[in-house]
Amino acid sequence: MTISLIGSRATGKTTVGQQLAARLGWAFVDLDRELQLRAGKSITEIFAESGEPNFRQLESQLLVEHLLQDQLVISTGGGVVLDEMNRMQLQQSGPVIWLRASVETIVERLRKDETTAASRPSLTGKDVDAEVAEILAAREPLYRETASLTVETDDRDVTGIVDEIISQLPDLGKGCW
Repeated sequence: MTISLIGSRATGKTTVGQQLAARLGWAFVDLDRELQLRAGKSITEIFAESGEPNFRQLESQLLVEHLLQDQLVISTGGGVVLDEMNRMQLQQSGPVIWLRASVETIVERLRKDETTAASRPSLTGKDVDAEVAEILAAREPLYRETASLTVETDDRDVTGIVDEIISQLPDLGKGCW
């Protein structure tokens, strides 16, 4: 079984995933980081050189590979839910936790992260506030459809978020896994 974390950028998927895996004694993988390591390029470079469809294909291949593992916490990319097959495979592999934050929180976190501009391409060409709002509006129904559990991350510490997830794990046995 895997536990997958989904949600927008800057909702805490990597930070929460690392601590959740440590608490469970499981392995952890950040799919975006893994994809960049394997490609030898940043996500921005992949988008610029090969386009978003190629990036999404690489992302899906990597997801499938990791969903076959056991006792793994996966931090997915924010757009992994755009592909219907990805959503189905996530649900069949174990609990899917949607880390949710407000537009304001996401924008604030992105502005504080100096690496965001260099490592993440703009998906709309708009300013960060408009882009985050637009992307969230489009993806929230997909996150909601895919998630076994939704956890709010606004104004919360990582320990409290991990505690909430762990307390809910026994109740998440409603899926196919």
